[in-house]
Amino acid sequence: MNIGKPLLTACMTAVAVTLLFTWLPHAAWQHEANPGDVAVFHATPAVRLTNSNLVDVLIAIQLNERLSKAEWSNGILSVDMRVSTTEGRPSVWFADVEKLVRVSFLQLENVKRVLIRIVEEKPDGAALLAAVDVRKTDDWLIQEMDRLSQADPVHDELWRKRLRVSFTSAWEERFGPVSGFTVKPASISQL
Repeated sequence: MNIGKPLLTACMTAVAVTLLFTWLPHAAWQHEANPGDVAVFHATPAVRLTNSNLVDVLIAIQLNERLSKAEWSNGILSVDMRVSTTEGRPSVWFADVEKLVRVSFLQLENVKRVLIRIVEEKPDGAALLAAVDVRKTDDWLIQEMDRLSQADPVHDELWRKRLRVSFTSAWEERFGPVSGFTVKPASISQL
């Protein structure tokens, strides 16, 4: 029996198939603009908020403070932000508010309203410090969203009204009475 020729043919075929399989991924990368690692998962930002992606969206925002509660119902996102009695500053808390508002109305298309409660942790329970209510129908969202990151709703009455911020007596016990100033846009001439 002469098995040499069929064995040699089988070995050559196996080597050719192996080389072909080794070459195929490189051939596919030659056609792409950016050769490199092939991504198995492509991260795409959420466009619509749902109960199934609520946690993923909130984690992606990377807030400074932790959230104790989040609800999504009929176009309304409700969030309770837990703050410590000894740590944290209102400027950091309102930076988180800005992030939530920005994602809700610029990235997500189905959020109609955002309700944020700033709740202070206490050994004997929790105390509501402030509440924020922003709606998609607010006129300032279109033109003034970029200025929100520099806003000071604690002292600026204009931003307090825009964000519909309500401060409680617990806020006043911790930080003193809320007083502020009104900022007039630079485009208004002085009379």
